[in-house]
Amino acid sequence: MGAGLIMAGCSGIGFWYRKRFYLGLGHLQSMRQILELFMSEIGYGKTALPECCKKVGERVEEPYRGALLEIHAGMKRKENSFRECWHAVMERSLKHLPVTEREKEIFLSFPDCCGLQDSRMQIRAIEQYRDMLNGAIDSREAALEKQGKLAAGMGIMCGLLLIIVLY
Repeated sequence: MGAGLIMAGCSGIGFWYRKRFYLGLGHLQSMRQILELFMSEIGYGKTALPECCKKVGERVEEPYRGALLEIHAGMKRKENSFRECWHAVMERSLKHLPVTEREKEIFLSFPDCCGLQDSRMQIRAIEQYRDMLNGAIDSREAALEKQGKLAAGMGIMCGLLLIIVLY
């Protein structure tokens, strides 16, 4: 019975890591969706970035919904610039997500385009960040199959090793 519990625990850890790899991909896709929504709001609605946060925030899921609405509220109070507010709130929201520091940095540096007055230039700048996220998504998708199998396999193998060592 003990061997079965050890095996179940180690296998569970391996599958948990595998699930985190897939969750990271989902979060990258959500980030890309947010940038595309910003592009459409700026391009078609001619909306300012703080107001875009409210409109986009109403259409996305947590943790992004709360963060975008908080940025909108902070901008209404005129506490900080859009860039500072974005960095503070999004950094806190992305802190525990299963994405790499480089992937977070791409998403956090998006407001660098907000200094541009022309909406077409803002859209082009956002497109560059979206393309960088697309590259991160492509590389993660390419490695996901191998990493998922490796995580699950390592969990099972560690369970077997522990069973052998303990018995």
